[in-house]
Amino acid sequence: MRTIVLGSLLLTSLLYIPAAQAGTMLNLSASAERELPNDEVTANLYVQERQAQPALLAERLNKALARAKSESGGFRQVEVSTGNYNSWPDYNRDGKIQGWQGRASIHLKSRDFTATAELVARLQKFMLLENVQFGVADSTRRQVEASLIPEAIAALQAQAAAAGKALGQPGQQVVELNIGSVQAPPPVPMLRAKAMMADSAAPEVSTPDWQAGNSQVRLNVSGRIELH
Repeated sequence: MRTIVLGSLLLTSLLYIPAAQAGTMLNLSASAERELPNDEVTANLYVQERQAQPALLAERLNKALARAKSESGGFRQVEVSTGNYNSWPDYNRDGKIQGWQGRASIHLKSRDFTATAELVARLQKFMLLENVQFGVADSTRRQVEASLIPEAIAALQAQAAAAGKALGQPGQQVVELNIGSVQAPPPVPMLRAKAMMADSAAPEVSTPDWQAGNSQVRLNVSGRIELH
């Protein structure tokens, strides 16, 4: 009987052993960034027409796009795609339709600045330049972001180490980690054309001298780290 009682007392004491206290949980964020020279250029050009009949308007716009495609044929380094294409009625003061207006645009994208500048100069003989923008190509951005991951995580762990030292809990364990890139705001257009009609009989246009500049690539990390 005594043995049974002792066993019961031992079991009771084990049941009342307090659980070990959990460590301090931190929610932290850090980032790493790098400045890179812009290696990609995009440009938008357009033609705008006014005609009495919708069919005549469409014909003029289509011919302009066909000419742009033909002029771009010798520039394989430049990716050319059709942009916005739309038309709308032109009303007089009495609210009646007196004609039709339309606009068609093309989009250029390339990592060859020289070839793009030459093509833009050719197209400006009959099209208007809406804007030119410089940035970091997606493939370049992905490579740089991958190289920034260890740096960003190290910054996160340094924060945890500093907090742990202050709290007397030097040990740390990453419980949750989120990694994400930060999209830079759209770059300010480097060039912008005036809203006016292009002259198909214009003389040769000189090739623009572009300064591409730099962009910031940033990688953010955030997570929960337990100190103990």
